Amino acid sequence: MYSEYHNHFTNEVYQATACYVIWKNLQNEPAKDDQLLKAFNITPISWIVIRHSMMLSLIMALGRIFDTDGDSVSIDDLIKSCISEIHLFSKESLKERKLKSHNANEWINSHMENVHESTEDDFQRLRPKTHKYRTIYNEFYKPLRHKLFAHRDKEFHDKSSELWEATKGTDMEEMLNFLEDFDFDFAIKEAYLNGKKPELVGKKIDEE
Repeated sequence: MYSEYHNHFTNEVYQATACYVIWKNLQNEPAKDDQLLKAFNITPISWIVIRHSMMLSLIMALGRIFDTDGDSVSIDDLIKSCISEIHLFSKESLKERKLKSHNANEWINSHMENVHESTEDDFQRLRPKTHKYRTIYNEFYKPLRHKLFAHRDKEFHDKSSELWEATKGTDMEEMLNFLEDFDFDFAIKEAYLNGKKPELVGKKIDEE
């Protein structure tokens, strides 16, 4: 369950991050480059549609990540899978996985001396951060998802700008940095692969 959930979650984070970076560049780069703006204006509708599609995909991906009552694999589901299969993070399980590596017998003992055996409490300590960003999503971005993207709410048909205006007080990149830090190369992944203590270290998205 953990491996399957982690793969699904990783794909969601990657999609959200990629969509944001593409949208950001389509939004900002033409203003800095006259030649690029000229090229975009050859088929302007195409770029407007692509830019809108990136934001749509981003908001929908965030919805799946922070959902608590849907069928998608959310960030909570991933934490729960780590706890329910805590044995996968034991030193014994890690050693079994490492022994499959090349020349493992030559370095396995020294490596195991420095590994951390993750506990349920280690993963529970990640929850306050997830709650912080779920609250931000629910307050500012979930209304966009439900009232504009997933459904066309009649009340906001002519007032969509109000929903977008509300998001200006938030930092989308901060939220994506958290998800990157939580999943890619650190936190959960490093705990499983290398016996590191699952904690957030401040990793940021790689826009390149």
